[in-house]
Amino acid sequence: MYHLPGLGDYPLDMITWIGIALVIGGGLIGHLTDAVMGDRGFGVAGNAFLAILGALVGIYARTALFGRLYSQDLMITAIVAAATATGMLLLLGIAKHYVQD
Repeated sequence: MYHLPGLGDYPLDMITWIGIALVIGGGLIGHLTDAVMGDRGFGVAGNAFLAILGALVGIYARTALFGRLYSQDLMITAIVAAATATGMLLLLGIAKHYVQD
């Protein structure tokens, strides 16, 4: 199951902590994005889902481009995950604006 995103080599506790951080961070980002975007967003749950999905894409891209994740690279991984989540929310918010109008 973990072989597709390249997580088969990582211990289960590291995968668990990444998952917990994604859910908590996604929920916080969902609330913040809903407060900022209002009706142009996707609601708290939709924004949280898109943020988590964007972060997963960012983590996968970071692993594919730079290799194995190490605990020392946590800040770089967090920045890449946050940037891709923000980019995904921004692009889908712009697309929603043009589709509705």
